[in-house]
Amino acid sequence: MTAFRNAAILNILGVIVLIVGISSAVIVYWLGQKPPALSTTSSDWKDSSLSAMDSKTSTRNIELYGGKVEILMVKLLDWLHRPESLPILIVAISALMALSCFLIASRLDKFKQAF
Repeated sequence: MTAFRNAAILNILGVIVLIVGISSAVIVYWLGQKPPALSTTSSDWKDSSLSAMDSKTSTRNIELYGGKVEILMVKLLDWLHRPESLPILIVAISALMALSCFLIASRLDKFKQAF
Protein backbone atom coordinates (compact mmCIF):
# COMPACT_ATOMS: atom_id res chain seq x y z
CA MET A 1 0.00 0.00 0.00
CA THR A 2 2.78 2.44 0.82
CA ALA A 3 4.66 1.70 -2.40
CA PHE A 4 1.57 2.61 -4.42
CA ARG A 5 1.12 5.80 -2.40
CA ASN A 6 4.78 6.73 -2.82
CA ALA A 7 4.56 6.09 -6.56
CA ALA A 8 1.52 8.34 -6.86
CA ILE A 9 3.28 11.08 -4.89
CA LEU A 10 6.34 10.78 -7.14
CA ASN A 11 4.18 10.99 -10.26
CA ILE A 12 2.46 14.12 -8.95
CA LEU A 13 5.85 15.59 -7.98
CA GLY A 14 7.18 14.89 -11.48
CA VAL A 15 4.24 16.67 -13.10
CA ILE A 16 4.66 19.65 -10.75
CA VAL A 17 8.40 19.88 -11.46
CA LEU A 18 7.75 19.73 -15.19
CA ILE A 19 5.04 22.42 -15.11
CA VAL A 20 7.08 24.73 -12.88
CA GLY A 21 10.20 24.23 -15.00
CA ILE A 22 8.49 24.95 -18.30
CA SER A 23 6.62 27.97 -16.95
CA SER A 24 9.74 29.44 -15.36
CA ALA A 25 11.68 28.90 -18.60
CA VAL A 26 8.96 30.76 -20.52
CA ILE A 27 9.13 33.62 -18.01
CA VAL A 28 12.93 33.77 -18.17
CA TYR A 29 12.83 33.72 -21.96
CA TRP A 30 10.21 36.46 -22.04
CA LEU A 31 12.16 38.63 -19.60
CA GLY A 32 15.40 38.05 -21.49
CA GLN A 33 14.09 39.42 -24.76
CA LYS A 34 15.36 42.89 -25.46
CA PRO A 35 13.60 45.35 -27.72
CA PRO A 36 15.40 45.88 -31.01
CA ALA A 37 18.00 48.60 -30.67
CA LEU A 38 18.50 51.38 -33.15
CA SER A 39 21.05 50.66 -35.81
CA THR A 40 24.42 52.02 -34.73
CA THR A 41 26.79 50.78 -37.38
CA SER A 42 30.09 52.48 -37.89
CA SER A 43 32.70 52.27 -40.58
CA ASP A 44 35.44 50.67 -38.47
CA TRP A 45 35.84 46.93 -38.03
CA LYS A 46 35.47 47.03 -34.25
CA ASP A 47 31.69 47.34 -34.30
CA SER A 48 29.39 44.69 -32.88
CA SER A 49 29.51 42.52 -36.00
CA LEU A 50 32.77 40.76 -35.10
CA SER A 51 33.89 39.88 -31.62
CA ALA A 52 37.50 39.38 -30.67
CA MET A 53 36.94 35.64 -30.27
CA ASP A 54 35.66 35.28 -33.86
CA SER A 55 38.92 36.14 -35.58
CA LYS A 56 41.04 33.39 -37.06
CA THR A 57 44.20 34.47 -35.22
CA SER A 58 42.42 34.37 -31.87
CA THR A 59 41.04 30.90 -32.60
CA ARG A 60 44.47 29.72 -33.71
CA ASN A 61 46.13 31.08 -30.58
CA ILE A 62 43.54 29.46 -28.34
CA GLU A 63 44.00 26.14 -30.12
CA LEU A 64 47.79 26.46 -29.97
CA TYR A 65 47.94 27.13 -26.25
CA GLY A 66 44.90 25.27 -24.97
CA GLY A 67 44.03 22.69 -27.58
CA LYS A 68 40.69 21.70 -29.05
CA VAL A 69 39.09 21.39 -25.62
CA GLU A 70 39.86 25.05 -24.93
CA ILE A 71 38.09 26.07 -28.15
CA LEU A 72 35.07 23.98 -27.16
CA MET A 73 35.03 25.62 -23.72
CA VAL A 74 35.18 29.11 -25.25
CA LYS A 75 32.29 28.25 -27.58
CA LEU A 76 30.32 26.78 -24.68
CA LEU A 77 30.84 29.91 -22.59
CA ASP A 78 29.83 32.03 -25.56
CA TRP A 79 26.65 29.96 -25.92
CA LEU A 80 25.88 30.31 -22.20
CA HIS A 81 25.98 34.10 -22.49
CA ARG A 82 23.18 34.12 -25.06
CA PRO A 83 19.74 34.98 -23.71
CA GLU A 84 18.07 31.84 -25.08
CA SER A 85 20.47 29.37 -23.43
CA LEU A 86 19.21 29.79 -19.86
CA PRO A 87 15.60 28.76 -20.65
CA ILE A 88 16.91 25.73 -22.54
CA LEU A 89 18.95 24.69 -19.51
CA ILE A 90 15.96 25.22 -17.18
CA VAL A 91 13.71 23.05 -19.35
CA ALA A 92 16.37 20.34 -19.71
CA ILE A 93 17.07 20.15 -15.97
CA SER A 94 13.38 20.13 -15.04
CA ALA A 95 12.67 17.46 -17.66
CA LEU A 96 15.47 15.28 -16.27
CA MET A 97 14.18 15.73 -12.72
CA ALA A 98 10.60 14.89 -13.79
CA LEU A 99 11.82 11.89 -15.79
CA SER A 100 13.70 10.58 -12.77
CA CYS A 101 10.56 10.96 -10.64
CA PHE A 102 8.52 9.06 -13.23
CA LEU A 103 11.13 6.28 -13.51
CA ILE A 104 11.38 5.84 -9.76
CA ALA A 105 7.58 5.75 -9.52
CA SER A 106 7.37 3.07 -12.21
CA ARG A 107 10.05 1.03 -10.42
CA LEU A 108 8.06 1.29 -7.20
CA ASP A 109 4.97 0.01 -9.03
CA LYS A 110 6.93 -2.94 -10.43
CA PHE A 111 8.39 -3.60 -6.99
CA LYS A 112 4.88 -3.61 -5.47
CA GLN A 113 3.62 -6.05 -8.12
CA ALA A 114 6.53 -8.42 -7.41
CA PHE A 115 5.55 -8.79 -3.75
